[in-house]
Amino acid sequence: MLPAVAPANTALQAVMKRVDAGEPVTLAVIGGSITTGYAAQPPRENGWAALLARSLGPRVRLVNAGVSGTDSAAAVHRLQAQVLDAQPDLVIVEFGVNDQWLDPAVRGSSYEALLRRLLTAKQPPAVVVLGLTQQGNQPREATDLQLKLAAHYGLPALDFGRWMQARVDAGTDRWAALYDEPVHPNATGHQRIAQALTETLRSPAAEATRPLPAALHGRAHEFTRLHMGNTLKPYESRGFTRGGAVHPEWPDQQPGWVTTQDDAEARFLVWGSEVAVFHAESELDRNLEARVDDGPWVTLQGHVPERQGYLGWHYRVVGQGLEPTAHLLHVRVKRDTWAGSGRPASLAAVMTAGLLPPALRTSAFEQTTPTGWPGLIPASDARLRWAGRIAPAATPDARLLVWSGSELRTRFTGRELSLVFSSTHWGTTHLTVEIDGRTLPLAVPGQTRTTWRLREPLGDGEHTLRLVKRTEAPMSELVFHGLHLAPGGTLLAPPPARPLKFEFYGDSITAGACNGDVGDDQYDDLYPHDGTRAYGALTAARLGADYVGIAVSGIGITATFNELLMPQVWDRFAPRLDAPIAPPDPRAPDVVLVNLGQNDHGFPGTKGQRIASDFAPRYLAFVRSLRARYPHARLVLLAGGMTAWKDEPAITRALAQAMATLRGEGDARVWTYTFQAFAYAHPRIDVHTQMADELTRFLQTEVLK
Repeated sequence: MLPAVAPANTALQAVMKRVDAGEPVTLAVIGGSITTGYAAQPPRENGWAALLARSLGPRVRLVNAGVSGTDSAAAVHRLQAQVLDAQPDLVIVEFGVNDQWLDPAVRGSSYEALLRRLLTAKQPPAVVVLGLTQQGNQPREATDLQLKLAAHYGLPALDFGRWMQARVDAGTDRWAALYDEPVHPNATGHQRIAQALTETLRSPAAEATRPLPAALHGRAHEFTRLHMGNTLKPYESRGFTRGGAVHPEWPDQQPGWVTTQDDAEARFLVWGSEVAVFHAESELDRNLEARVDDGPWVTLQGHVPERQGYLGWHYRVVGQGLEPTAHLLHVRVKRDTWAGSGRPASLAAVMTAGLLPPALRTSAFEQTTPTGWPGLIPASDARLRWAGRIAPAATPDARLLVWSGSELRTRFTGRELSLVFSSTHWGTTHLTVEIDGRTLPLAVPGQTRTTWRLREPLGDGEHTLRLVKRTEAPMSELVFHGLHLAPGGTLLAPPPARPLKFEFYGDSITAGACNGDVGDDQYDDLYPHDGTRAYGALTAARLGADYVGIAVSGIGITATFNELLMPQVWDRFAPRLDAPIAPPDPRAPDVVLVNLGQNDHGFPGTKGQRIASDFAPRYLAFVRSLRARYPHARLVLLAGGMTAWKDEPAITRALAQAMATLRGEGDARVWTYTFQAFAYAHPRIDVHTQMADELTRFLQTEVLK
């Protein structure tokens, strides 16, 4: 058992020497309502933090970042603005009571992240852990976890419950004297906490400040993103308006979104591996429910009858264990007995964690060399079903994956699986691997041969495998050699073919470039650039179609940011002139879709020039090439996703002229469509989702009918 008072370290001792010398020192405290001074009168003047600061001397400046009803998961989102920006010399962290009500799957990571972010700050303060419990020193799960973390990091700590219980056992104090209700200490209780903290701060140093050890609970909450105020904007909304309760103790908090409509819905773009909604609770509010992407709906309990006359606040996790990238959060009013009541339902903020840098991303696969396993099942095996423009490789039984969206599907038995790849290309290939519907991202390096084994064994019985290349063609090329199954495992008959096939030709919009990026467009880390979440792949999935994506960032019909134009590479196995021409697939596409023109306008625009004067005839010539290759396919000529069609009317005119020309020649199987959803930079997955909504409706009502 850890001691009630863990001794000081040299960092704390150095701060206390400055206090004793009368030097100016900034003390910051962060916690919940007990830290604000709740139940002391007046709270901010007579709570434990103010009492402690006054006892340390007149040159100690107090920064009180207590916010009632909040836990360590919300605290990591306000730590920088409310604590670190003040450049404190000493920070006391208190969340023992509120973290007891926090999701146990969160509180270890979130509290540890608080400590690690303090210890790794540009000017790291001395840190003290204050472990509080409710009256009677129960319950203790959250406090015990926090004290163990303090010991792991070599931090001074106060277990106030044990400190107080020792006084009770000695007959010198009573729990009842410190509390008028079970949770919040009264004025006497605040005095005792300040007294115990003084002992902690004055305890002799037991050891030097340690180097930062490895994290015990992961590092997801060190990397957070707060969506609040102007950064919390729905990309789609029906019935929600700006407003709702804001936390009176949270400086500069802006209103979130509120509704009184029974059918209100809103959708937000968020980033991270954990998504939570921060919302108010009261006796008068209604409940919401939310989900991330296509995950399960989670109730956001705004109606809490016990909250009579005052607001409570809750950090409600909606999605966990997600890919550390972009996601879509869906929020709606919960269908319940309050329908028609006109009561409000609101959310104040969305808090996400786990937006990890590349070095910290984990994988469900480990690089290995299979030993004692059966021979390789080659990529050419007839039980593997391929979709996309799949290229032959130098090894006859292998397959070269170039274009994003290239897909393998199969079924197998066995508890283990390994995948074998090689590459002579410089780029890392990011793959989506789905096993039994569970998405497992995999990054395969270029210029090497590697084998990737699933870390955790599967269950008995039949399994499904889907492997999709998400990195766009010029950025990586990958050879798939085949797979290994555990002894006794076998491939089964391939999954059934999908009823439709769509083939898209486009630029960075169709390739999904930057669609998961946070902030500005970037190409240093291609993990969030995901062709499987671009509008074309989404539309194909919704309509049960195989997807073929022939898309290259920067490319156009008459102009390009790179070296090649689409008419030079559209029918090749790869976007390079030395790549062979791909013969028409025995299964022709049902629909061929073209979305080009953005770069025909954008590239000359960077030089102050207009789109090429012969864009329209050259666009028509390209469409004729597609028609010659696919004489029976439906052709859909698209514009949009970014703003070129708005800025340059020649683009939509060229589409209309091409359609009119072909129809005038008796080709009735050609349409045009201009997207209404657009972005000024590369569209993120929210805009791609809106584009897919539009295109799905158009195909269903106009093209596939």
